[in-house]
Amino acid sequence: MALALHRPVLSASRSDLAWSWLPPFAAVLAYPHLLAAFYQRFNAQDGNPVLAVFAMASAFAVSALGFAFAWRLGHAPHPTVRSLSARRFAYLTVAAPPLFTFMGVLLYLMKIEGADAAVWTGLWTAAAAWVAMLQLTRRSDVDAVDEAGAPAGMQATRGLAALRVTHGISAAALIVAFLAPHLFNHLVAWLGDHAHQSLMLQLRKLYRHAWIEPALLLAMAFQLLSGLALWLPKTRRKANLFDVLQLASGIYLTFFVASHVNSVFVLARHFGIDTNWAWAVSAPAGLTGDAWSVRLIPHYAIAVFMLLGHLACGLRVVLLGHGASEARAGRWTWIALAASTAVAVAISAAMLGARW
Repeated sequence: MALALHRPVLSASRSDLAWSWLPPFAAVLAYPHLLAAFYQRFNAQDGNPVLAVFAMASAFAVSALGFAFAWRLGHAPHPTVRSLSARRFAYLTVAAPPLFTFMGVLLYLMKIEGADAAVWTGLWTAAAAWVAMLQLTRRSDVDAVDEAGAPAGMQATRGLAALRVTHGISAAALIVAFLAPHLFNHLVAWLGDHAHQSLMLQLRKLYRHAWIEPALLLAMAFQLLSGLALWLPKTRRKANLFDVLQLASGIYLTFFVASHVNSVFVLARHFGIDTNWAWAVSAPAGLTGDAWSVRLIPHYAIAVFMLLGHLACGLRVVLLGHGASEARAGRWTWIALAASTAVAVAISAAMLGARW
């Protein structure tokens, strides 16, 4: 009785958060149709380029909408179990582009053609039904707690400190050995396909070495698993804009790396396809000229920003940990995010055919 008397009265807004995942869910269902609309408008002889651009911008906006709702849901210092489910579902919708690509590759390997939109709708509807059942069977006034019964995230944060440091060290190694050279190689495409191909062949001598390639794959697997271990407890905590971006980029990259590794090692190498620039940009048709490949435009573009944005948010954590003020750390993070946007735009433009 005493505990019940001291429980704060819930506001209507807090209770309503349990169902705020519905708009991102609706946007995710529309995602394949927006890509199809872009392809049809862009390649039709009498197509309207304005409508084509609007359709592709709307496809990009699906991830942005998921991010916006995850940010809104992240303001509560102690979320209820229902709002926590809604928050995590919103984060998942941010990863719609790599999830759609991953699903498409799997369906291709299973020789199931023309069913991408239908399968996508079925899978997301099943996920939404599961979340809805959780929301309907949970009390709206129960705060999320960790396994030890402490307020959300407290015990998990203390217990995962060492894993967070190891995650950062592994990320630094991947950046030096693979990610930075790989992104630079894509930027070189501005100088022409031959320039990109020449540099790629030189870099492959490093990261396709018999000892280095397995080490890189193990490091990536560790990043994914440790990232998920860090992601789950952090979703329980109150989050600012940078925290939400770090969490959203983490879940996006989890599915992007899984999709990319599957495409390179299962789809391409199994069939003896060279995973070069022509493969990446779906030559000769190009990313805009093939109905399947248009999904790769947001898939790649957002991935570059999310990768560099994830690093920028990690830099902020490091700066704060070394005594930098919130203002100074935030200023450097915004600078890094601006650079991330510029690099993402430049690489995307190169993949769409831009050259000096």
